Amino acid sequence: MNASGDFLASVSPRTLFGQRVCDLGWNAALGLVESLVALRGNRTTLGFLDERTAFRQMVDPAYRSQLGRRMLLPGGGRAFRVLSKVRGEKPAPVCFSAKTFVPALLSFLEKSHRIGIAGEDGGRAEALREHFARHAPWHQMVVIAPDQEISRRFDLIIVDAASIAQERRIERRLASVRTGLVVMAGSGLSAFIQGRTAGSVPTAATSQPLPSFA
Repeated sequence: MNASGDFLASVSPRTLFGQRVCDLGWNAALGLVESLVALRGNRTTLGFLDERTAFRQMVDPAYRSQLGRRMLLPGGGRAFRVLSKVRGEKPAPVCFSAKTFVPALLSFLEKSHRIGIAGEDGGRAEALREHFARHAPWHQMVVIAPDQEISRRFDLIIVDAASIAQERRIERRLASVRTGLVVMAGSGLSAFIQGRTAGSVPTAATSQPLPSFA
């Protein structure tokens, strides 16, 4: 099951910038992803269609094809809305980002899971592991080092990548790893290693609806 698989027929897909994205509310998106994590041997790669990825895929056919194989959640932000308006696109009513979705997902997963943090910068990966271990201490957080031979199964892998090139290299390296879900977070988790708190789910001060976890 992947972004071009049968599940799209049941999650209200819509098209933005030529890519199919999941038009879901917070609880439905988290519930869907939780079910994908449980499919350990049937990997899904999750990404976020924001201004960075939307623009890159418009000029990079290979990256456009790569995004087409992922489950995509719609992003937001002022630049994304402006770009959408210029193209005559209607943004999704609920938007997501790595910064909001990853910590919300870790909280939503009530049972303990083995979670890998993968990236080419070992210091960043360790800092993220420490942050998320404090945020959701019932999970087992493991750094996947760039030169590490990966033999164990993971329920979920979070990829921290500062560039599209890094993202591609890490994704190729993880191709044979057994896992239910890979989250391509890009550089969207940087705030968590710059002294900021884990309170990253949308608040009343933003335009995003809060997940109720009901």
